[in-house]
Amino acid sequence: MREQPSNLSATEDPALGMMMTFSDILDGWPTKGILLLCAAAFAGDLAARAQSPLAPDQLAATKSQNSAQLPDAPTPTRQEPIAPRRLSLAERVDIYRHSITSFELVAGPAFGAAVNQARNEPPEWGQGAAGFGDRFASGCGRMLIGRTIRFGVAAVDHEDPRFHLSNETGAWRRLRYATIHYFIVKTDGGSQIPAFSRFAGVYGAAFISNAWYPASRANTQHAVLRGTTALSAGVAWNVFREFWPDIKDALHGSR
Repeated sequence: MREQPSNLSATEDPALGMMMTFSDILDGWPTKGILLLCAAAFAGDLAARAQSPLAPDQLAATKSQNSAQLPDAPTPTRQEPIAPRRLSLAERVDIYRHSITSFELVAGPAFGAAVNQARNEPPEWGQGAAGFGDRFASGCGRMLIGRTIRFGVAAVDHEDPRFHLSNETGAWRRLRYATIHYFIVKTDGGSQIPAFSRFAGVYGAAFISNAWYPASRANTQHAVLRGTTALSAGVAWNVFREFWPDIKDALHGSR
């Protein structure tokens, strides 16, 4: 007996509704696709933390390591210099995982999306929620790609990807340190080299993003411009992290 074609709507058939929803998500690539990748990174990190509770000594070590990376961590205005030592692959993976699940992965692209929304850049993405979503997803994608490239390059040339406070005195010296050491980084052997991993990550992500940018912006000139803009923003962020303990102390003191 021949089966009759089904006339069920998505509301009548839950399975059909799920298939249509998934299709809608794919149709929204790269906006929704990149947002899903970012959400998956956060979810994976939370699941790993829930399933693998740290012992007290490991928790203390993790907090100490994170205090050199997060601007909202309880970092003192001055910290003891971190002795150079070879970072294991597991430690590098943990640092990388934190870098793609921290609030920076949302805050940076959100700020950039707001600026580009005001500039209507690129104009093909338009305005409104859809335009902001495209710009935000693009920023998240570039940051995720950039940090992944940086992880690989830093593991090869032994760069230390952690953030270090300067321990300098005086605003000018600290500003100079934070700026210079965005481009010059320490290795896990104690020497200093150009931040090859940072350059590769920033410009690599800028060129890879040509894959989803409109044709008018998917070229070498705009890719270099995107990378240089990202480097400039990174310098400003490095300076902010250097002065964040002082800012936080001032905020707490004014309460």
